[in-house]
Amino acid sequence: MANTLKFGNGNWATKDGSTLAYNDESGFNPLPFDFTRASSATVVNKNGLIETVASGIPRIDFLGNTKGALLLEPSRTNLIAQSEAFGSSYWTKSGASIQGDASTAGAEQVVNGNFATDSDWTKATGVTISGGTLNFSGVANGDSGTNQSSSIVVGKTYKATFTVSNWVAGGVRILLGSTGTSATRSSNGTFTAYVVASGNTTIYLQSIGVTTLSIDNVSIKEVQGFSSPSADSPLGAFKLVEDTGTSAHKINSSIATTLAGVNSISIYIKKGELKNIGLKESQETGKYASFDLVNLTVLDKSAGVEANINSQINGWIKVSMQVAITGTSIRFSTHLLSSSYTSGDPNTSYTGDGTTGVYIYGAQLEVGSYSTSLINTSGSAVTRQADVCTNGANSEVINSTEGVLMVEIAALADDNSDRKISLSDGSLNNVINIGLSRFSGNINAEVKSGGVLQTAGFGATGVTQTNSNKFALSWGGGTTKFYVNGILASSHTSVTSPIGMNVLDFSLSSGFEKMYANVKDIRVYTTALTDSELAALTTI
Repeated sequence: MANTLKFGNGNWATKDGSTLAYNDESGFNPLPFDFTRASSATVVNKNGLIETVASGIPRIDFLGNTKGALLLEPSRTNLIAQSEAFGSSYWTKSGASIQGDASTAGAEQVVNGNFATDSDWTKATGVTISGGTLNFSGVANGDSGTNQSSSIVVGKTYKATFTVSNWVAGGVRILLGSTGTSATRSSNGTFTAYVVASGNTTIYLQSIGVTTLSIDNVSIKEVQGFSSPSADSPLGAFKLVEDTGTSAHKINSSIATTLAGVNSISIYIKKGELKNIGLKESQETGKYASFDLVNLTVLDKSAGVEANINSQINGWIKVSMQVAITGTSIRFSTHLLSSSYTSGDPNTSYTGDGTTGVYIYGAQLEVGSYSTSLINTSGSAVTRQADVCTNGANSEVINSTEGVLMVEIAALADDNSDRKISLSDGSLNNVINIGLSRFSGNINAEVKSGGVLQTAGFGATGVTQTNSNKFALSWGGGTTKFYVNGILASSHTSVTSPIGMNVLDFSLSSGFEKMYANVKDIRVYTTALTDSELAALTTI
């Protein structure tokens, strides 16, 4: 059962950016594909971590498998401008806060934060320093005149703490730069916030409402995040923590989307003290999904919503939901859920304890009926271009007269699209292909010779396309046979074989119906195999 061409099955190699098949008859004889992708992209590496690969470099994905698979994805855009900076003002925190890892706190950034002297601070009208406090007396709403220059770095995350006393009216918040802001505090107490510096390097104490109160013990220190699922940003995760109020506890942002229709929302979550979380689109539809992070189950979802939960590594889990919209804006919300939650809208009220939460990383909104690999953003939407893999064989390893094409693939989604892998002469006239059908659960195969279809109705039904499946199409001697997961699905006689086949493509020869999938294994044989050999070759 010697085969001329092997691709994958745990054996992966690249050359000049292309992924390689090889001719197995005379040892490792490389057969490069033409591979392009006009952008960087992420993939799950052998260690189970998300890492970025450069443009034009094929991605071998190890998510859920130990041998790896060639990851082929369509072009997608992450419309969320801040996929990891959850402490920034881009994200609204309601009944909750974002925390970094306080144990990593660096040097103090505030000078004279205890107000021991009347110095180092520019003061707004109505602000004085005396008795070891900074005193606001009827300070106008939105006044940022109380400030000092600092060495904070735009884009970094800082732990900001301060104490409010003698509160009478209004409130105060810390701004790190022009837009990096903490929550407003309108009562006595000591407060902590994790803030991303934005716009400039000035530290502001801003009044909200006409404000009368005193401030003391202002401290700002750079912190790192918690351990993340990313090899590129190992400390890039943050903790979403419920406050002590009785309310819904969530983080959200309104995002413009490019197209009406099905959009996919996803985020990486790691269990903290809580095990249940929810996703919701609250701008237009009110659609939601909720998830159990321990049992890896979908707890509940709105009608018409698709929802998925997938384990990653080190406790990280990717949750996603797909929702159809008619407008051009989505409000993406992630909700903390109490231990008593079982079902229903995740925008539910409960009393928090101020310390309980989950860890979050890598939020994504993309137009499409399924979620794809993470596209990191840091200030604007980012597009990952499509993977294109073509021209992976030649006439020496393809016998047009007889042979076998075997593939092991898992579709990215059952998305009502035709997806093909083909052997051909570079045209649609002489071609053998195995494909995922636009009809759910259907797998089909075709043989065309001289422009004439030889195998109408050649395929199998009831196959879960997103599972890893093995297919083999055998041709020669006027007979074709199609095996699916060890079973003969269909066969034809009086078949004329194609001529001049010399190309292996992840599409229908001419570039149509591109295959988007995890491709684990492909083999080409120059002889038609027996039924027992075909059954063994395709058995999972």
